[in-house]
Formats: sequence, C-alpha cells, structure tokens
Amino acid sequence: MGKYKDLISGVCGMILSAVFFMLSVQIGLKEKDAIGASFLPKIVTVMMFVMFAIVTYRGTRDAKVGKEEKKLDYVPNFKGVALMFIAMLVYAYLLKPVGFIITSILFLMAAICLMTKKEELKPVKYTVIAIIVVIFIYFIFMEVFGIRIPKGIL
Repeated sequence: MGKYKDLISGVCGMILSAVFFMLSVQIGLKEKDAIGASFLPKIVTVMMFVMFAIVTYRGTRDAKVGKEEKKLDYVPNFKGVALMFIAMLVYAYLLKPVGFIITSILFLMAAICLMTKKEELKPVKYTVIAIIVVIFIYFIFMEVFGIRIPKGIL
C-alpha cells in the first residue's frame, strides 16, 4: 500500500480540486465586472488540479518501477497539523464577527509560528510580515477584484 500513497492522494486531490472548481463556477458575476469573485478560486483550483496531476503521474511512475518508500528525514508533526486545522476552524468562525484584517493577521502569525522551529522563532518579524501581507491582500481584493471582505469590528 505504501508505494501507492502518491497515486491515491493525487487522484483524490484531482477529484477534490474539480469539485472546488465546479463550486467556484457557481459564484455570481456582476454585469459590469470583467473579473469577479469567482476569478481567484478558479485560478487556485486549476493550479491545485495541475499539482495533483503531477503527484498522480509521479505516483504512477514510482508504482510501475516498484520504487520503495523513502525513509523520512524528519519527524512528522501530527500535533502541529492538528493545531493548524484548529487554527483554520477558529479563523473561519471569527472571520465575519471580528473581520478580515484582524483575524487574518492573527491566523497568519499562528500559521508561521506553527511551521517554524521553536529555536528559530522571531515573533516581531512575523508580526510585521503578517500585517504587510494581510493589508496587501485586503487592498488587492477590495480595489482590484472588487470583492467585499468582512470588516468586522474595524
């Protein structure tokens, strides 16, 4: 079963990205907008599909060759993955009442900290990065795409 992991995950990912693409097609387009709210989800899902197709191809190739499973050079961090999913759920729950800017800054800081080794943590640097990135994303969505973002308490 180990040698088919990439093949199985690639096919599942391609199916999932196709479902997400179909859902993004259903997002309404205003008559005057050339680029609407469905533009970015469509781009992301197409990129997801392509990446999962590559994983599927490599999984098929490796299964045919009979390539053995590699020994991991790292220790899997299941606790970190679980915390990341919890952070995503909290983000989704707080997005509307608290607002995009505050919630996204906190989520991005949490995500960066969860993915960084403890000895390499630089909270001030990550806070500045999170603030700049979130404000940039906010203006792109509001000014370029014309997509309303939850303002929340701001």
